Amino acid sequence: MVIISTTYSKLDKLKYNNSIITIGSFDGLHLGHKKIFDKMESLSSKKNIDNNKVLITFNPHPATILDKNQKNKYYLLDSVSEKIEILNNFDSFSIDIIIIVEFNQKLSSVSAADFFNKIIKYFNPTDVVMGHDNGFGYKREGNVNFLKEKYSKEIFELHTVNPEQINNQMTISSTLIRKFIQTGKIKKANHMLGRFYSIKGKVVRGEGIGKTINFPTINISPLNKVQIIPFSGVYFVHLEIGSNKYIGMCNIGFRPTITNNKEETIEIHIFRVETGKDFYGREVKVFFIEYIREEKKFKNIEFLEKQLEKDKRYCLSIKV
Repeated sequence: MVIISTTYSKLDKLKYNNSIITIGSFDGLHLGHKKIFDKMESLSSKKNIDNNKVLITFNPHPATILDKNQKNKYYLLDSVSEKIEILNNFDSFSIDIIIIVEFNQKLSSVSAADFFNKIIKYFNPTDVVMGHDNGFGYKREGNVNFLKEKYSKEIFELHTVNPEQINNQMTISSTLIRKFIQTGKIKKANHMLGRFYSIKGKVVRGEGIGKTINFPTINISPLNKVQIIPFSGVYFVHLEIGSNKYIGMCNIGFRPTITNNKEETIEIHIFRVETGKDFYGREVKVFFIEYIREEKKFKNIEFLEKQLEKDKRYCLSIKV
């Protein structure tokens, strides 16, 4: 996989032929996106010419630039580096080239026609694969209908991928996945993603209160400051710290029983860990498996301890 970070003005420095192209933000890389990439793979395997499967995306996510009031500050499901990592983990397809175009206010005003004419000139596509709701260019006018109306089949073949649904009921979308994560419906989000939702963070020092009640925790500071943090409450989680894998339970919230913190914290109690292991300063990847319960204030520490024991037993009963 070739990864190229560039700007709109520098696209003319690139030159590829016989490309199979898709364009979009692809936040979350869910099963609907996978359907697009599988179509690209299928097209590539049927052709008798050398071709390049090209994904063109944007960084930062356009919403973070266009949302001037920052209403969607915690908007994203993943970063560009995480997208690449996820793409590498799919085994049903492979993307040959990822073009990461810097998104800014100037690019937001470029028309879909100007943008796509550059794509034609420098990537010479034989096929363009688009999801039903993909869009690019000014006000996302570069959608499937735009491509059908503006470009003939003599230039490239357009392939529209219909939406993927869960149980023939809910259409998979990044918007719906964000909603599920923000409302504690993590299993539904994971189902649409086709994987466990995860965040990366750095282990930072906490107050050490967990040790006093026999539930020591590590505190996580997220690395991606615009990534969605799951709804407050207790979760069963898997963790990766370096080459080591662990299971545990995570509390996201304000710890109302033992503190009066006004800042939300992410704390994880690891069930089985090597004696004397120190994780401070280490990077950790947290996978959210299941939402256990809401965060609540208990009568006293003893009631909290009993609930934590109950939570732990339940987590250990979960089969993944």
